[in-house]
Amino acid sequence: MASLIAVIALAIGVALLDIPPLVRKSRKRELFVYIVLLLTATALYSALVMEVNLPNPYAILEIVYKPFK
Repeated sequence: MASLIAVIALAIGVALLDIPPLVRKSRKRELFVYIVLLLTATALYSALVMEVNLPNPYAILEIVYKPFK
């Protein structure tokens, strides 16, 4: 549980450092991409810390490209 709190605290700390300059410069696209990537990375790392069994992304690619073999 402490590891999960540390991951979330680290993500908040990084966001507090990086987001204000983007807001001041009115960089909306960069801000949107930054937030999406930060939330995705935080969610995936939180799942890793909680030992959630995530599917392999390669399996999805196999399903998509299997008909083309």
